[in-house]
Order: sequence, then structure tokens, then C-alpha cells
Amino acid sequence: MAKPKNNLLPRFASDWMAKHWRLFALGALFSAITALAVASYGLMVKTGLDWLSATEHGEGVVNIPFLNIGLPSNTMMWLLPCAVIGFATIRSVSLYIQTILNNSAVQLGLVSIQDALFSRLIEGDYARLTAAASGEFVSQFINDMNLVREAALRVATNLIKGVLTIIACVATMFWYDWALALMVLVVYPIAFAPVVQIGNRLRKVSKAAQQQTGEMTALLNEGFQGGRTSKAFNLEDYQNARAHAGFLERARLYLKVLRSKALVDPLLEIVGGAALAGVFAFTGWRIMNGEATVGDFGGFIAAIGAASPEVRALGTLNSVANEGLAALERIYAVLDAPDKVADKPDAIELSESRGAIAFEGVEFGYGDQGVLNGLTFHAEPGQTIALVGPSGAGKSTVFNLALRLYDVSGGKIILDGHDIRDVQRKSLRSQMSLVAQDAFLFDDTLRANIALGRMDASEAEITAALDAAACDFVYDLPQGLDTQAGEGGRNLSGGQRQRIAIARAILRDAPILLLDEATSALDASSEAKVQAALEQLSKGRTTLIIAHRLSTVRSADKIFVLDKGRVVEEGSHETLMQKNAVYADLVKLQLSE
Repeated sequence: MAKPKNNLLPRFASDWMAKHWRLFALGALFSAITALAVASYGLMVKTGLDWLSATEHGEGVVNIPFLNIGLPSNTMMWLLPCAVIGFATIRSVSLYIQTILNNSAVQLGLVSIQDALFSRLIEGDYARLTAAASGEFVSQFINDMNLVREAALRVATNLIKGVLTIIACVATMFWYDWALALMVLVVYPIAFAPVVQIGNRLRKVSKAAQQQTGEMTALLNEGFQGGRTSKAFNLEDYQNARAHAGFLERARLYLKVLRSKALVDPLLEIVGGAALAGVFAFTGWRIMNGEATVGDFGGFIAAIGAASPEVRALGTLNSVANEGLAALERIYAVLDAPDKVADKPDAIELSESRGAIAFEGVEFGYGDQGVLNGLTFHAEPGQTIALVGPSGAGKSTVFNLALRLYDVSGGKIILDGHDIRDVQRKSLRSQMSLVAQDAFLFDDTLRANIALGRMDASEAEITAALDAAACDFVYDLPQGLDTQAGEGGRNLSGGQRQRIAIARAILRDAPILLLDEATSALDASSEAKVQAALEQLSKGRTTLIIAHRLSTVRSADKIFVLDKGRVVEEGSHETLMQKNAVYADLVKLQLSE
């Protein structure tokens, strides 16, 4: 169960940032140095004005604050500028070191949370990956992480430095004039009540904007990936209209966020102006009564000037923090989501499967749509089993359940006498090799894509798998096996992608082979070569074949005909043809095409 949202900030700090506390501690130390250097400006302004006033009145000695020593006026002529340059240098160096330290700590923490988020999505429920558009997840890694990064950096960099600077400046104000300092402290906090309200409102708006960004990312991905369909059906106007609506909504939410953020600075500006007016009036009255000096007034104004940017930064920090908190809510919603398909604590590990697999009264559906309705069939070790039937009969779902991408809602799947829900998922999947209809390749070399079947394979084994899958086209490529496949394998044709995927399955050499329309994208010549390779590969292992082209399953040991999620016929090709029922009708229909 997800933890309460009000625990997100402490969790974020303890889960990802606390391990880098040494960097943050050093950053805080240099923040303190920066704050003291900033606060010194007020003292130097007071000293300078006292020096100028003393010089104007012919006094030869200037009193130095805190040190309670007097220095000759001519000494101040070179000492004060050197002090200003010295403190400015200290502030600049410490500010630089503080920024580097805090940025390093935050970036390292964000790498950890990105690793955890990606791992959670990849290792978690397959249903979660298919339930949302990929753009939604991409948005979390780009837009949401940027907001979290900005908030964390602002908190780490500005919060400590800002608070310490304000404290140091307020301390000097009290040293100059405690009554005037109290007046300023009363005025400034009044501004933060509406600033906090603005931040809370901004958090809600920002969350909606982040969700819309994910939708927009998905829409753009869809538009680019569906370019062929768009052009084939003259859908350019349709796509432009969808994108325009998304851009308008993005602009509306952005302006809504901007309006909330834009209120912060004007509010603080008004309060700052009111405070400054009060300082002028009150200090002028005290100077006329001999209770303060022009130097006190100058130092006080300098202290306010040094503190004001930090007060304003803390005001805007509230807005940034709320945006980051909205992003954290979306990230932790993924991290905290429980897995529906998970290993049991006592799940067993299979060393090597015999390949005996059975579906016993299996029921399953996607959402409210039932797909399998009491499906039952058995595959003995070494058998080649074909699953045929009309589209929507549940054939591909059989493979999804066998790989335990989903759990059955009724019945059970048995592998070597074990309910697969009692077997470790990695152990289960290591016993199977899948060649899907939509062969997917990663944006890596062809060698790497084949080697994914078995990461420790030698070059000779990779080449042997390449040849067995009739991938002779690879030798005609300028870079051979070092050719980049491109995103999803876009640098290859559909048939070439399919053959590389088959080579990967051959290399894996698993005891159970799952072929989902494995030769559907091949031409007749290549299909004959690959079919021969697959028949050779199938020997000695259990093979489940999904096929629409029934000519490819004639040699199967047993054919199961599926319709509406259950087996309606079973037997060999010859037996089913003699029955002259559903299977025979499917064969005759294909022959007539």
C-alpha cells in the first residue's frame, strides 16, 4: 500500500539523499561561510559611513564595530577597500564550492532514484508497462525528474544559505538598532502567509501539468511512429489537429502555473517596499533625536539589502518545492505500487526443465474482457504443439501466461509438475525462448542483439546461430555484425529483424521454444531455410507454435484448435483433416485465398 503523501519529503530525503550527507554537510559549512561574508557587507558600509562622517568633521580616528578599536582615518583609506575585496572573494569562492558540493550530492541521489524507478518498471508487472502510454513513463524520467532536481538543488543550495544569511543579517540589524529590527521582523513574515497558499495551489496545478506532459509525449511518439499510416490515409490534418489541441492545453496549464509563481515576487516586493519606508521614517526620527548615526542607518539598509534577495529566494523556493513535491507524488506512485505478479517467499528455482507443460482449466481476461475460458491442453517433453484458431481466440495470451507476464485468474499452469506461480520468475523464463511476431531489436549492434540470448556466448557460437537462422544478409552489410540495429531494429527490414530474433532464440538454447508467427515476415526462400533451422532446433525440446499459416504446422505432433478461449479440436494434421470440422475449414479457407 502506498504511504501517505505527507511523508514524501522525509522519505525522499532518507531514501535517496541521506547517503550523501557528507557532501551536504560540507555544502552547509560553506553556506555558513557565504552567509557570514554577506552579513559583513552591512558592517563595512557602517564603518565606511562612520569613516566618511568622521573625516568630514575633522576627526582623525574611526571606531571599528565589534573590535572596539580605533584606527586612523588615513589607514581606513586602504584598509576598507581591501576588506571589501577580501570578503567578496571569500563569498565567491565559498558560493562556488557550496554549489558544486550540493549539485554533486543531488545528482548522485537522483541517479539512485532513476535507477530505482527504471528497475521498478522493468522488473515489475508487465501489465503496468502496457496499461499506460510509454510517453507517460518517459515524461517521468525527463520532466518529473527535472522538477525534482530543481527543487532539491534549490533546497540544498538556497535554503541553508538563505536562512543563515538572513539570521546573520538580522543579528547585525539588532546590533545596530533592536527596535528597528523588531519592526522589520514583524512586517516580512506577513508576506509568507499568501506565499504558502500560492505554493499549495501551485502543487495541484503542477501535478495536472506534469500529467498532461506525459500525455503530450505519448501523443508525439504516436504521431512520429504512425507516420506511415498517417500518410497512407491522408491523416495529416487529423494529426495536426490532435497535436494543436495538446499544445493549447499545455500552454493553458503552463500559464496557470506561471500566474501562481508570478504572484510571489510582487507580494515580496510590496512588503519589502513597506519595510524600507518604515526604516527610513523610523531611523530618520531616531537620528534627529540623537539615538542613531548615519553609519547605523547605512549599515541597517545594507543588511536589509543583503537579506532581501534571500527572503525573495525563500519565497520562490516554496513554489519550486511544491512543483517538486507534485513530481514526487507521481514517482512514488510507481515505486509504491504493489506487484500483482511476484515471486512467493518460498518460490523454487528450476535448474533445467524437462519441458512438460500443461494448461489446466486456465481462465484469464484483460480487464473486463475474458480471453481464456477453461483452456486445457498438455505438451509432453520434446513434443511440437501448434495452437491455431481465429484472431482473438487467445493464442498469444497462452504465451504471455506461460512466461508469467500475467497470472491466471482461474485454473493453473504446470511446468514439470510445478505450478509456475511457485517457481521463481527468472528461473521460469530462463527455461523458455521466445520468437515473437513483432521481432524487437535493441539499439545496439547485431552481434549484441543476438548475444542477448546468452550473454556469455562466444563469437563462434554467435556466428553459428547467425548461420542457422539464415542471416546471410549480415555478411553483405558494410559493418557486418557490428551494424547498428537502430531503435526497435528500424535499420533492418521486417524479415531481417525476424531472422536476427530467431538467431537470438537459437543461441539461447532453452528447453522450451515459443514461436509466435516466427516466420510471418519472411519471404518464401528465407522461410524455407529458417523453417528447416527451427525444425532442427525443435528436436529434443518442447516447442509451442502459434501460426496463422497452417502450412507451417503440418508436421506438429499435435494441433490444438482454439476458439473463444478454449480448445475445440485437437489432433494431428491428418486426424483433424479427416474430422472435416473447424481445422479443416480453416485449411480450406487458406487454400482458397
